[in-house]
Amino acid sequence: MKILLINPPNPDPPPSYYGPHYGLSLIGAVLEAAGHRVAGRDYDLWKREAVLAELPRLAASESPDLVGLSCLSSNRWTVMAMADAVKKASPKTTVVVGGPWATLEPGFVLGRCKADIVAVGDGEETALELVGALSDGRSLASVRGLAFRQAGAVRRTGARGPFQDVDSLPYPAFHLFDAAGQLEARSRPEAQALAGHISAAGRRCLAMHSALMVLGSRGCVYRCLFCPMSTFQGPVRRHSPSYFIGMVEHLCKTYAQKRMVFGDNYFTLDQDWAGEISDRLVRSKLGLQWICMTRPDAVSRSLLAKMGRAGCREIAYGLESGSPAVQKRIGKRMQLDRVGPALKDTRDAGISATLMLMVGNPGESTATVRETAGFCAGLEPDRVLVHTTKVYPGTALHALAEKQGVIPAGFYERDDHRAPPYTGERTLAELKAFKGLLQPRTTFLGAGAGCVNGCCELRRPGEGAPVLPKLLALASLRAERTVLGGGEPFLRKDAAELLAEALVLQMHGLWFYTTARPLAAPRQEKLWEALTASLRKDVARGVIVPLFSSDPARHDRATQVQGSLVQARAGMLRWRRAGGEVHAWLHLSKENVSGLAAWLAWTADHGVSKVSFLFGSSPPGWGTADWKDLPSMTEASQAVLKASAAAGALGIEVSSFGIPECLLSDDQVPSVENRRVFDEFLPPSGEPVSLRGLRCEKLKTKPSACKACGKAKLCEGVWRRYLRLHGSSEFHGL
Repeated sequence: MKILLINPPNPDPPPSYYGPHYGLSLIGAVLEAAGHRVAGRDYDLWKREAVLAELPRLAASESPDLVGLSCLSSNRWTVMAMADAVKKASPKTTVVVGGPWATLEPGFVLGRCKADIVAVGDGEETALELVGALSDGRSLASVRGLAFRQAGAVRRTGARGPFQDVDSLPYPAFHLFDAAGQLEARSRPEAQALAGHISAAGRRCLAMHSALMVLGSRGCVYRCLFCPMSTFQGPVRRHSPSYFIGMVEHLCKTYAQKRMVFGDNYFTLDQDWAGEISDRLVRSKLGLQWICMTRPDAVSRSLLAKMGRAGCREIAYGLESGSPAVQKRIGKRMQLDRVGPALKDTRDAGISATLMLMVGNPGESTATVRETAGFCAGLEPDRVLVHTTKVYPGTALHALAEKQGVIPAGFYERDDHRAPPYTGERTLAELKAFKGLLQPRTTFLGAGAGCVNGCCELRRPGEGAPVLPKLLALASLRAERTVLGGGEPFLRKDAAELLAEALVLQMHGLWFYTTARPLAAPRQEKLWEALTASLRKDVARGVIVPLFSSDPARHDRATQVQGSLVQARAGMLRWRRAGGEVHAWLHLSKENVSGLAAWLAWTADHGVSKVSFLFGSSPPGWGTADWKDLPSMTEASQAVLKASAAAGALGIEVSSFGIPECLLSDDQVPSVENRRVFDEFLPPSGEPVSLRGLRCEKLKTKPSACKACGKAKLCEGVWRRYLRLHGSSEFHGL
């Protein structure tokens, strides 16, 4: 029989390529082993219209007897349109739809398109029996795990249980989907190659952008509310270590591939199994680099050491929440006291640790999100991902959301690929506020004209100390946002080349700490051409402008640069007109603290959308007011609170930095240090420095009043220099 398997377009494709569709590749391998002629097409990155135009030509050229389509909830309407297109072009071709959405809603699929059959559940045995029945002209009723139309109604055959003998399967037939060509076309070698092993510990963020994914197991023993496994009925089924290593060796040799993703939901569920896999990888001498996902309370120091020696370069740890109450509500039930040691042991093993967090789960509140932020404050993961809880079909959360009315009537009748956020207990506005309480990482990088220690050199790194391209690459792998500063980045002679380098690295969220004066300078067309191109491609996004007063004389005296504010005004407006964002850091002083409301209005007139009032230093230590010129913290906090009342009407988002919460509540004015616990500075050595850790260890301390404070875990305390000048009488516990 001639069979064509198709991976449909993904409406929201990920930035990384982890190989062909795994389920279709396994089904293709099973059918090939049985002697059938199998072809495949991967339309993952295609637009729907292009695929629908392609299908009649494909049906004519391939003349398949059967077409198999995999269907997710996100691409359900595209898949159904594809089924109709195939049937129109080739009415005699049998069209089968499988995958998660088809398994959950076979009647939905058959009732809205011309597909002939829906495969329900694991597809390997079902596909083989179905093709045999069609070839022999036997009734479909004998094949378990199917749904089809009969006499105007949808008929279901007997249920097929989870596939058990996973070692009996052939290796996935990735060749059907041109895995070799896809790996080459979608690789992003620049960032990975440049970042390299640049620290003494050999630690790095791999964040693979092109790799093959393999599965060593199916299923999970946990039933986390938000996960499809929460409603799965069946045991964990695991490949033997010998099978798994054999598959890895086969794929490495077939595709000359040295990077893989071990895509198990819970790779170290059986630590002995994971340890044996690691031991065998060491003995194989494949030189494989791989990443995996697991729980931080399911690893040990000895296992991590084995995994590191075996080539593991990154582990994604699903923490979700640092609140025991939320952990219990979602069924995660993690041993939180093991998270910190696990991340440390991971780093010690030369493996990067990614921390995955969610806000907005059942039981979430402002207090629990802050509890999570406080819990995470000392963890220092290599990467951190923060997502808002979404409701996906087939999860226990989806069943709860349906009862609560979160899923609107007719929601899946709409051609909308987005999963709804969980609003069973909180509004969308509250969920957005939760996300603001726990923000992903910003990496600050010294890359301005005049920065020190040679990190500014825009040349390809040799064997010596890391230079700017290497640091840019590492920053792109570690953070969602990178800020270049430590001097004036737009005065670099090679500023345009720097932007080109960022484009090669496919960076996004690139910001510049700048006086904005160079943006208004004449004869900057080469720079502006590069900047506007970077803005269009979302490489560059914004500027952060330090300001000391809206009065030119006072501002210029503070910065010791004549005419700086006049030029800054023009530069800020020009950047805003070009489509970039403008944020401002307003340094508080005795001279300006009484006029903050007027100053906010001034910034709004100059294109600023976000303002941080800084007391003392700035977050990365770039630009500091004279400590003797500072007002009291009490006066400053009262002035900031009063000024912030006008921010909403001006369209400005306001925050503060350097003032503890006992004087200025985070509920009233968001605190930068409370909400950005993962921010870091990347020095020329390439070994990241936690800004929170640096401040808490060297620059700040907690007065005696802090000992009994309920906010002490998240609060950083008070500047040591301020306490030496003014004492601690202003501060009190909450």
